[in-house]
Amino acid sequence: MSDEKAFLDAVLRFGHEFLDKNPGLIDLIETARAGALDPKEVIKEVWRAAAENQEFQDSVQKALSEAFGVQDSTALAKLPEREKMLERWGFSDEDLVFQPFENRPDYKMLHPLLMGMIVELIQFDGDIPELRTGPLPEGGSPAVPVKTMARNPVAIGAMLRRASEEVTLELGAAKIEQDQKVAALIQALPEGDPAVSGLVRQETGRGIAVPGYRPGQKAQIREVDAPTGSQLARMPFKEKQELAHKALTSTQGRRSAVPVITEMMAAALGPMVQKLEIVARNANDPFAEAEWAVQIDGGVSERNPNFNFIDTAAQSLTNKLRRELGAQDAWGDEYELVVAPINTVDDRRVGWRAALYAS
Repeated sequence: MSDEKAFLDAVLRFGHEFLDKNPGLIDLIETARAGALDPKEVIKEVWRAAAENQEFQDSVQKALSEAFGVQDSTALAKLPEREKMLERWGFSDEDLVFQPFENRPDYKMLHPLLMGMIVELIQFDGDIPELRTGPLPEGGSPAVPVKTMARNPVAIGAMLRRASEEVTLELGAAKIEQDQKVAALIQALPEGDPAVSGLVRQETGRGIAVPGYRPGQKAQIREVDAPTGSQLARMPFKEKQELAHKALTSTQGRRSAVPVITEMMAAALGPMVQKLEIVARNANDPFAEAEWAVQIDGGVSERNPNFNFIDTAAQSLTNKLRRELGAQDAWGDEYELVVAPINTVDDRRVGWRAALYAS
């Protein structure tokens, strides 16, 4: 998906107030997303419509900027995972401020291309806590990886759902505490004191954090109960589709599946392979490597919950590494195996890669 189309997706997802006032843009955006119009020309129409409305509050900008916008440098220094993620996407915090209107220098927003990439990822994950500086976006859901050795994609999807629900409850309780703190601040200061609005804005603008799930940090792996065999058997087919889809298409689903894929591959490759519980290695180049990836353009309704992509990925990766080892007649050595998720959601291509490093 191009950056321009991703931005138009962002407008459709978060720009309801704007589109209600400019209904003609909806057909233009849909036509561009279908490939019948140049997305760049449609983006110009979006900005032209925005420029004509001096009171325009871009709900795309509002929703995303509150959650992912730039804070002061002191606060950002405490968010190393955010910096790493922006670097992977080719951005820095200095690049994020975008001024779309020459006649309105005070109007600043997140860079449109970053907004498009965020929306593209949120539609699969629900949230990106390591990139976020503010509160969870409205309509979002916690993206929490789980500790599991399950091979069933539906079971992993069910565990992801349970972990997300648990964190949602914890965030809700933390929000109540925050509201009480804000109320106490208001009562403690004289009415009309300018310090009130500043303190309230500061308190409500920061993201709510709970153990293992904090803005600017990668979500920690959570332990939850796995569904039983009878629970899986009673699940409706549509629910199984949704859970299997979540396990494959979400970043946290692919991350959660790394241990079981690693275990299966190490067992198949034999005692010459040691498992490494890491997702990257900065030492020597790999001796052998392989990838298994699929396109995720299709929706939930196209997902076959009976297709075990975890077993398929593990077997395919193992066979590819075996062929490479055999071609190099290298079976006598010992290796370290590293499995990592492939998260190129902007290209709608996801999966896992495996590499063998000389011990």
